Amino acid sequence: IDSPDIPLNVSRSYLQSDSNVKKISSHITKKVADRLKDIFKDNRADFEKKWDDLKLFIEYGMLSEEKFNDKAKDFFLFKNTDGKFFTKEEYETLIKETQTDKDKKLVYLYASNLEEQYTFVQAAKDKGYDVLLMDDVLATPLLNKFEQDSPETKFVRVDSDVVEKLIQK
Repeated sequence: IDSPDIPLNVSRSYLQSDSNVKKISSHITKKVADRLKDIFKDNRADFEKKWDDLKLFIEYGMLSEEKFNDKAKDFFLFKNTDGKFFTKEEYETLIKETQTDKDKKLVYLYASNLEEQYTFVQAAKDKGYDVLLMDDVLATPLLNKFEQDSPETKFVRVDSDVVEKLIQK
């Protein structure tokens, strides 16, 4: 990026506090988010195929940049243990009837390792619940962020208790 307002010899601390660099950074963030949203809208099937490769970068962007987080909510996908993808709104519609607890909170069940938690996942499915697969390194901080942003939702790991006690009715 060529900018006449940024000197050639600069320190890292100067760059981090420079207003021009911050403007450039926020513009790039906006462009990336807008492009990902366009790809999602234009060809969702292709976006879903690439999701596992993109997911880590999108999650990091959501955790580190609030403006990116606001835009990424439109194209962030949850993947369940059956390999199906859902936006937040689609998933809430799917689980609203069966996974609402006594406090009217929507409970998202998730597994962090499908092979190790297979029996817990199957028990939850047999009960009529749907289970998300959240198996990357940023899943835990991202789930905490989701809970902070939406106090009416709760994320519960599928092996945290017996299936009857996962969602208090």
